[in-house]
Amino acid sequence: MKPVSQLLSAAIALTPLTAAADFMGLYLGAGSWQSAPAGGIGRTDIDLESTLNLEEESNGFAYMAIEHPLPLLPNLRLQHSEMNWTGSALITAGTDLNGNPFTTSQQADISLDLTHTDATFYYELLDNIIDLDLGVTARLFDGEASLVGSTQQETIELEAVVPMLYGKLGVAVPTTGLVAELSANWINVDEFRLVDWSAQLNYEFDVLPAMDAGIILGYRSQLIELDDLDELQSDAKFEGYFLALQLHF
Repeated sequence: MKPVSQLLSAAIALTPLTAAADFMGLYLGAGSWQSAPAGGIGRTDIDLESTLNLEEESNGFAYMAIEHPLPLLPNLRLQHSEMNWTGSALITAGTDLNGNPFTTSQQADISLDLTHTDATFYYELLDNIIDLDLGVTARLFDGEASLVGSTQQETIELEAVVPMLYGKLGVAVPTTGLVAELSANWINVDEFRLVDWSAQLNYEFDVLPAMDAGIILGYRSQLIELDDLDELQSDAKFEGYFLALQLHF
């Protein structure tokens, strides 16, 4: 993954080291993402919808972010996202997830788990009515894909760390408590492409003198195109609306 390492090094080198928050702040949030799968996985590009019968699922996520005024240290955001789909389908002979194709057609239990945790290090370039953050993300996948039939099964354990570029742009509407945000994590190296973006509208209001609360409605889309990540091949997209609650101290 030398090109990936080079991309990560370049991103760190290009990130300004003088941008930081004006005050210390802590953000805590959690929500639910109605994520629908599309596309295919495996060596025979097994269709997630028509072949594996996977449908939209409600997947939870939670995050925290720490922002501080120290100019040389990046801010930190941690987010854990569940991405689980299960189902049952008739798997035909020749279906190949990871190099051990099914020899006979049979009913199988399907499981796809792309759960991951993001550690994002970023700097605030703008922090007023317009908010602009840039940085890098290390995404740790901890999941699996499996087809378990009556006489045969295929399983891929997915444990990998993926570095990505990170950016967020926010625009506040003065005196309304409304903030529109667009954020993305992205990497595109050789036959490895992952684009994870979200657009959201936040309504923020005071709860206590030192605490704000927010209601967030948004849309998230994650494109995963890869030739081999822990033996997983994918040309798939997962997207849908999400709702979250946030506290800001």
